[in-house]
Amino acid sequence: MDGEPQADNQQIVRGLYRASFFIFLFLLSIPFQSFPDAENDTAPASVEEWKDALVLEKEAIGNVSFGINVTNPLPAEINSQVRQLYTTDISRHFYHNITGLFRGSWTSHTVDNDPSTNTTLLEEKRGEFLFDQGGSFMMNLKSIKTQNDDIYYIEGHLRLKDIEKSDAGTLLLAEGFHYLSNGSIYLVGAPEGRALHLEELLHMLPTNASLVTTQTLIMDHIDRRLKEIDDLSLTDSQLWEDRDNHLVSVKYDCPMRIFAQLKPISESIKISQLVEYEKELENPQGITTIKPPALELSSVMYSTECGLAITMTDASGMKIETYFNKAGSYATMATAIAIAQTFLLIHQMEYTPTPSSVTNVSYWTIAMQALMDGYICLIHLTTGVVMENVFLPFASAAFFSFILVAIFGMRYLLVIRRIQRPEANRSQAQQDGQPSTFFTTYMDFNRLYYVLLFGLFIFFKSTTHSPLIQNIVIALLGCVFYSFWIPQIVRNVMRGCRKPLSPRYVLGMTATRLITPLYVYACPDNILAQDPVPSIWLLVVYLVMQVVVLFLQDLLGPRFFVPEKYLPQTYNYHPLVPPEDEETSHEHSHHLQPRDCAICMLPVDTSGAVPTGLHVLGRIQYMMTPCHHLFHTECLEKWMKIKLECPVCRSYLPSS
Repeated sequence: MDGEPQADNQQIVRGLYRASFFIFLFLLSIPFQSFPDAENDTAPASVEEWKDALVLEKEAIGNVSFGINVTNPLPAEINSQVRQLYTTDISRHFYHNITGLFRGSWTSHTVDNDPSTNTTLLEEKRGEFLFDQGGSFMMNLKSIKTQNDDIYYIEGHLRLKDIEKSDAGTLLLAEGFHYLSNGSIYLVGAPEGRALHLEELLHMLPTNASLVTTQTLIMDHIDRRLKEIDDLSLTDSQLWEDRDNHLVSVKYDCPMRIFAQLKPISESIKISQLVEYEKELENPQGITTIKPPALELSSVMYSTECGLAITMTDASGMKIETYFNKAGSYATMATAIAIAQTFLLIHQMEYTPTPSSVTNVSYWTIAMQALMDGYICLIHLTTGVVMENVFLPFASAAFFSFILVAIFGMRYLLVIRRIQRPEANRSQAQQDGQPSTFFTTYMDFNRLYYVLLFGLFIFFKSTTHSPLIQNIVIALLGCVFYSFWIPQIVRNVMRGCRKPLSPRYVLGMTATRLITPLYVYACPDNILAQDPVPSIWLLVVYLVMQVVVLFLQDLLGPRFFVPEKYLPQTYNYHPLVPPEDEETSHEHSHHLQPRDCAICMLPVDTSGAVPTGLHVLGRIQYMMTPCHHLFHTECLEKWMKIKLECPVCRSYLPSS
């Protein structure tokens, strides 16, 4: 007979392994399920078709001559803006490597180049995006060295958002060249799925000399791409995907010509100092360099097909090395938070060392925080894998979050679950052949894992939809997970218990769990380039209100805000004590002498000497057991954390 439970437990363990395997497969499948719908993607061309297109583009570029066969000349208005943009003192110095992120605002206006233009067609090409309102933008650029030391090849993408930020905005893929001597940048941009024509870029250049030089670089660039395709040893019939997957964007069809100009650095900085600074960023040697000068950019964009001009002025930039340093600083902060939360949880476990103290702790308060830590661990680990430059800092943050949830959090949950499961149910389960404690615990943790995976699945699916859907999902998840003190408040009411959680644990966890959302949604310079969201402070107020209720329950009693008729029947340890019920009177004296507390041997004051209207506060200072023995509240609560029996007569004491 003894072998049957052991066999059942072994079968459950095997079930755990199978469940873990299926969970692992589910995690692997999530990235494939999170791609945009196929109907939104254009069919990739075969390798042969792609190579033929590159060869034709190379031939067309080789036939371009300065000022000849310009199919779409710039309107006079745009020409004037471009000339004004490039009126920069070329004797000044400019950044060389501009790999990084640029953020700023944009404005637009319609350009009437041809009175016979079909306005309906223009509106169709502009799509649903509100170009006429202006808004913000973020541009990612990557500088690549070429054979010409004075010219860098540039590739990247630009995302425009309207002023209301109601959707994902428009995505523009861009390629072009950066001329180091004068800080000028010429790019051609096209919506995702539409080909970039570098031939158009040659007609944007101001001189024949720059055209000839750039023409050679473009042809070399095409030759390298053809060689890369050949090195892959693909068959001509295989499909070729030559673009990255980006977040969903509003559909539009406006190819752009982008004219940009870097702002010169301070005259007090020598070119040698700037070069030394950029080299130190690329290959840190620990040498002292100049204070980083501001990286700023202005731009004029024009689309002939949409009759649209977009202006960007003094966009602030951040070099990619600086961005990685900031990301590493964030990961260090996240690691410190996880370590602090681990020590806070250890303190709470030490605060509840006995079964009588653990029984008052809400299981779901700890479980919700464990789920949050699980999500944080996955997010940091994924970020570290994607961003190889900051893998170690993010892996460290993920590791300490894993330690917090998998070792200490789950251990505490096991203790809480084992103690709070009624003894009667356990004995009945053994007698009637019901699921064992091991099986019930296994099912409890399976539910936690399934909730974790379900939330992860919903989050990944939301990333393929508009920001409105993303914001709704994030807001719902935030409201649910940041309600983690509410289960404890409810348990205090149902059981009539006070101080189940350490004040240090409550305050520490509240503060540390607010740092990350405040960094993302309140800090203007966060690593996600997320604009500040004022409504994030509602989350702070919401969580602080929960903490206030918890402390008021400790001060005024766990049921102070609930009408008595709605409360379950529990023993009241703080009743009004009339003089005739006290054990403090002598047989021949009318003067009341205070009774001594049997624990600390000091007098217990039951007079309730407090200001009028605050008699509840007076009763909180003492506790009377069902066997009518008086104690200080602090003394008896400490005693009841160890054993639930009266210190005087050893009678059973109900949980408080």
